[in-house]
Amino acid sequence: MIDVTELTDLTKDKKKFFEYTLKWAMAIELLIENHLSELIALEEYLKDPEKFRKQWEKTNFCKGCVVAHSLELMGYSSECITGACPYQPAWKELQNAADEMYNFFRSLKKIEDFTREVFEKAKEFRTKLRNIRKALTEDNTKPNIQEYLT
Repeated sequence: MIDVTELTDLTKDKKKFFEYTLKWAMAIELLIENHLSELIALEEYLKDPEKFRKQWEKTNFCKGCVVAHSLELMGYSSECITGACPYQPAWKELQNAADEMYNFFRSLKKIEDFTREVFEKAKEFRTKLRNIRKALTEDNTKPNIQEYLT
């Protein structure tokens, strides 16, 4: 039996808190990127509604997943903002992007709502997410990270 008093309390270990939150936020961020890429691949069929519907049925894009994962990203980014994780601007940008994605995709109700503008917005979201991921993961040797982790 595990003694719960011996378990790590992430609120008391800044390094583990940051590592845990970053790991899960980036995993979810990648899931959203994949869903957005699946959606963006459908854009070439927009001019032919019948082909678009057929390809839509074959795709792995899931609007409900993007909405749900956006909420998860809002939660993890909020935790890192209140937990004073390094790279505060990137965490705030992630929270804002996730909130915007949540509201945007939640409003799409039927296949006809997926217009050229939706595809352009999906591309913007994907680029924004990639840039945020890069800011959060690319260089863990920056002074503010080392100060936070020690």
